[in-house]
Amino acid sequence: MDVQPFLDSFIPRLAAADLAHNQAWWEANTSGDPAAVERVREAREARMALFTDPNDWARLTAWRAFSAIIPTADLKRQAEVLYLEFARNQRTPEQIAEVAALETELQAIFASFRATVDGEELNENQLGERLMTATDSAVAQTAWEASKQIGAVVAPRLLELVRLRNTIAREQGYPDYYTQQLQLQEIEPEALQAVLDEIEQATTAPFVAQKAALDAHLAQRFGIEVAALRPWHYNDPFFQNPPRLGDYDFDALYHDQDLEGLALRSFASQGMEVGDLLEASDLYERPGKNQHGYCIRIDRETDDVRMLCNLRPTARWMDTLLHELGHAIYYKFMPNTLPYLLRNYPHTSTTEAIAMLMGRQARNGAWLTAIRGLDAEAAEEAQRVAREEQRFGMLLFARWVLVMSHFERTLYADPDRADLNQVWWELVERFQLLQRPDERDAPDWAAKLHLALAPVYYHNYLLGEMTASQLEQHIATNLAGDGVVANAAVGPFLADKLFALGARFAWNDTVREVTGEPLSARAFVEQYVD
Repeated sequence: MDVQPFLDSFIPRLAAADLAHNQAWWEANTSGDPAAVERVREAREARMALFTDPNDWARLTAWRAFSAIIPTADLKRQAEVLYLEFARNQRTPEQIAEVAALETELQAIFASFRATVDGEELNENQLGERLMTATDSAVAQTAWEASKQIGAVVAPRLLELVRLRNTIAREQGYPDYYTQQLQLQEIEPEALQAVLDEIEQATTAPFVAQKAALDAHLAQRFGIEVAALRPWHYNDPFFQNPPRLGDYDFDALYHDQDLEGLALRSFASQGMEVGDLLEASDLYERPGKNQHGYCIRIDRETDDVRMLCNLRPTARWMDTLLHELGHAIYYKFMPNTLPYLLRNYPHTSTTEAIAMLMGRQARNGAWLTAIRGLDAEAAEEAQRVAREEQRFGMLLFARWVLVMSHFERTLYADPDRADLNQVWWELVERFQLLQRPDERDAPDWAAKLHLALAPVYYHNYLLGEMTASQLEQHIATNLAGDGVVANAAVGPFLADKLFALGARFAWNDTVREVTGEPLSARAFVEQYVD
């Protein structure tokens, strides 16, 4: 079989396309420059076009059918990885141009949009602060409604993109884009649904109890009856993060802190140097810049890894910086001796697991003592509050993932149904136990960036949390030292046992290789539910 000669010819073209796209993406998201946004569209279109040669597709399909005779495991896996990438991109030139144009347009809107409140433009950090600190229902409602303004702006183009994605998937023999993308992520829809059902069953009773206690607290805070609570009372635009419970203020732990310095110390204590990653990154907010947090590897050949953040001295941004560095170390410590196609994580959930494992430390008592420098008494108090908030936070996040996953499956099953707005609120009521706003009929779902720009992705966060818990349990049980925090054995373990594998195995085989068992909800449930 001529697999290796084909790879030798194809991969340089792919590497050049990846580099061009990633450089344009970085410039567009850090500057908002329309010319850079246009270069993203051109680069995205050019990259998609690489995978449309019918002869190449036929060759990869044949190799997959006769993979048993491919001589080495690495060569076989490279052929499989490339097959999956080709399968994602089987489109006509016209479809490529249309998808690239729509995705780039939506990306530009999300990067540059600012909500308007009483004639004043507010960014997401400012809206979040108003929601977090509000004690007046009218103030909270105004901020919450402003956070949804972008939904009405993007919904028509997003639905157009959903229909186009479905058309392309159906031409390839899939019932819809949602099913196609799951299978091309090496996830069977039935298996994912079983995980979601397991998580729903495990979290329902404790979430109901925690939510009731929270409702009583918020009703007292706003001076209203529990029955009058609405989504804007919950401190977060989507109720995906828990409101502050009680009077303890985690943000106060970071108001006078150098977040970059804390991150440097944190990773150094685990045997990993990240100063070069911070130096290469764009970490602080400014007009025109994308308001979210990302990590991107610009070039696999040179290990050019960068993060985009909008840091403020808060617990949320400390978590986010550690999270994005978790993605970054996965790239940095992956051996450059791996073949290009295998010089990557095996699945999004795997890199999310490392990011989540690191982000969790921002509210960990041991970390607050060893890295933040709190005295034992202050750290113990923080840990006591953090345990309660983290447990509720994980319950809440699991329920939020259920909303997103069920809605996205419904969206792709029929994007033309007239009641999408109501379906969204039915799921919010079912899984998050929120009371929908009276007589509201707006595309609030479209305000969530992932539906447009990271489609069929959200379940990976839950799989990532499950993987993080399984890794954390494995490290605590089998590694010298005291768990993940300030343990110099953690970095070498991750580098040698996980990062070194790259994409040599499918994602669940990778989890089994590292922890000794395939992924399950057991460790997550034991840590945050039981």
